[in-house]
Amino acid sequence: MHRVAYVNNSFVPMDKAFVSIEDRGLQFSDSVYEVVMVINKNLIDFEHHIKRLEFSLNQLSIKFYINKIIIKNIFQKLIKKNSLKNGILYLQITRGVQPREHAYKKNLKPTFICYTQKKTFNLPNNNFKSYKAVTYPDIRWSRVDIKSTSLLPNILASTYALKNKAYEAIFIKNNKITEAAHSNVWIIKNNTIYTHPAKSRILNGITRLKIIEIIKKNKLKFKEKTFTLKQLYDADEVFITSSGSLITPINKIDNKKINNGKIGILTKKLAVMLISNYKKQK
Repeated sequence: MHRVAYVNNSFVPMDKAFVSIEDRGLQFSDSVYEVVMVINKNLIDFEHHIKRLEFSLNQLSIKFYINKIIIKNIFQKLIKKNSLKNGILYLQITRGVQPREHAYKKNLKPTFICYTQKKTFNLPNNNFKSYKAVTYPDIRWSRVDIKSTSLLPNILASTYALKNKAYEAIFIKNNKITEAAHSNVWIIKNNTIYTHPAKSRILNGITRLKIIEIIKKNKLKFKEKTFTLKQLYDADEVFITSSGSLITPINKIDNKKINNGKIGILTKKLAVMLISNYKKQK
């Protein structure tokens, strides 16, 4: 079956989904994006993604009016046209097309791109897997709270992880853990769950927000607080979260085993509660 994408008001075959070579998203990463999870053909946390998309557009002054009804309809049609049951929807909005110049002109017409990708998620069942991670210097720009497509440092870190047979690269800045190349990082110590505060040094992940809701609802011990590399190594449990990784346990960081290489009890409990929550979304 041929994949279908959506580009500037039209559904088109994936191999004919083109943008101008003078698009500022291509030339300058002058664009924002969202990755929305699809489970059992249902959009997950759609409202949260739209809210973050509006924030990113506003922070970069990209003039694109968000009509939630229209965007949701496009997403649902793409899910149907691509026979997608489980996977992701990728949405990107660029500032638009103009002759190459660093300063952008007013009243450009934004480019709208969307497509789907099938994905097998790491679910907390009998096949629930844990993975190795490596640490990497956080050399990103200071506004990583904006979900822009300026991801070259993430690409370098992810490639480093791949070369070292790791699933993820965890960023370090001034001996503090910020987040990871494509996910948020969490540690558990003495039954208390820690993750970096949602300020400009990290992206406030949608799955991160959902986990915090679950933690508070179940009255688990929780602190939004920075932690060091040593605290990461010494944690009882470590896991990462994102729309693509859900909750993924980390069993080894660099050469240090976490929880003797086993999936932690609380990590598994949170993963089960997260999936239970997602299955209720329609």
